[in-house]
Amino acid sequence: MDVMRAFRQARTLIVVTVRYLLGTRRVIPTALLASAPVVIALAFAVARIPTYDILVFQSLMVPLFLQVVLIFVTLVNATTLVREEIEDNTLPYLMTRPISKPAIAVYKYVGYLVAVLVLLVPPVVLAYAVTEGHSGDPMTADLDVLGALLLTTVLGSVAYGALFLFLSVLVRKPLAVGLLIGFVWESVVSSFPGDVPKISIIHYLKSIIKDLVAVGPLTNYTSDISTGIAVAVLVGFSIAMLVLALFQFQQMEFRQKA
Repeated sequence: MDVMRAFRQARTLIVVTVRYLLGTRRVIPTALLASAPVVIALAFAVARIPTYDILVFQSLMVPLFLQVVLIFVTLVNATTLVREEIEDNTLPYLMTRPISKPAIAVYKYVGYLVAVLVLLVPPVVLAYAVTEGHSGDPMTADLDVLGALLLTTVLGSVAYGALFLFLSVLVRKPLAVGLLIGFVWESVVSSFPGDVPKISIIHYLKSIIKDLVAVGPLTNYTSDISTGIAVAVLVGFSIAMLVLALFQFQQMEFRQKA
C-alpha cells in the first residue's frame, strides 16, 4: 500500500509539473525558440540553397541549438520548479501533504525533464529530416549525427536542469545567475587554455559530438575526452547537483503568507 501511494504521489506531482511547465504562457517563447532549427532548415530547403547539407546542419545545430536553445529552455524551466512556487506562495500548501521535501524536488525534476524533452527532441528530429530530404540522402545516411545530437540534448537537459534546480533553491534570483553561467561562462570557457574548459557542461557535450561524428564543425575541437568519460562526468555532475539541491531544499522553511 505504501508503494502504491508513493507511486500515485509521484505520478500526480510529475503530471502537475509537466502541465504547469507546458500549460502557461511561458511555453510560447520557449517553444518558438526550440523550433528555430526547424524553421531555419525549412527556410533553407524552400530557398533551395544547394550547399545546405548535413555539414551545414551540424554547423547550425552546435552554436544555435546546444549553446542557445538548450541552455535557454532548460534555464527557464528548471529555475521555476521551486523558486516560482515560493514566490507564488503555493509551496507551503504542498508541504502539508504526506510527502517529503526531497521527494517533491525529485518528482518536480522528473516532470521538468519530461517537459523540456517534449520541447527539445522533436525539433532536432524534424530539422534532421528536412536536411536529409533536401539533400536527397536517405534518412539513415547520417544517423551518427542525429544520435549524437539526441544524446547531447538528453544529457544537456539532465545536467543543466540539475544545475539550475540547485540555483533555484540556493539564490533568490536564479534566472539572473543562470543567465551569467549559461550565456557568459559556457560561451567563453572553450577559449581558455589548459583544463579550464573541463569545468563547463558544454565542453563535455561538444566532446561527445566530436567523438561520435567523424566529420563536422567539431572535428578540430580541442578535447581528449571520449564519449564514455563525458557521459560519466555529466551524469555524476547531475547527481551531485541534484543531491545538493535536495539537501538545500530540505533545510528551507516555508510559511503561508498572509
